[in-house]
Amino acid sequence: MSKKINELLRYCEENFERGNLELALRCAISISIANPDAPEPYAHVAAYRILLTVANNRMVTGEPDWYAVLGINKRGSSKSVAISIERRCEEIIEVLDGEAGLSKAVLRVYDLVRIGVAELMDEDRRRAYDLRCGFSNIN
Repeated sequence: MSKKINELLRYCEENFERGNLELALRCAISISIANPDAPEPYAHVAAYRILLTVANNRMVTGEPDWYAVLGINKRGSSKSVAISIERRCEEIIEVLDGEAGLSKAVLRVYDLVRIGVAELMDEDRRRAYDLRCGFSNIN
């Protein structure tokens, strides 16, 4: 990664650390557009988009909408949800793994994905989550 891209991505990360996800995302998008062959800015864009989804999609319980965070359909069977989760996790890991370093945003995304996967992959936990969040008529 070039020194200039690294400096700009640090600026994005500083905005993230200050809680300004929208500015961090806009910054990362600008860097990505200006450097289309560099995978690092795209990884930051993906991380900030996921974090913004978490921030903007909360249930009445205060929990994140794990379906929105992982980008999967709420109405699927347990098997289809499991397949969708596995596919989405592979996509997230492919985009983030090794490209964005160990930025705090990327580490936070890995933590969130781990929590969301644990909540939705286990059938009993998923059912309890769905009931808490008002998705009781989904399955």
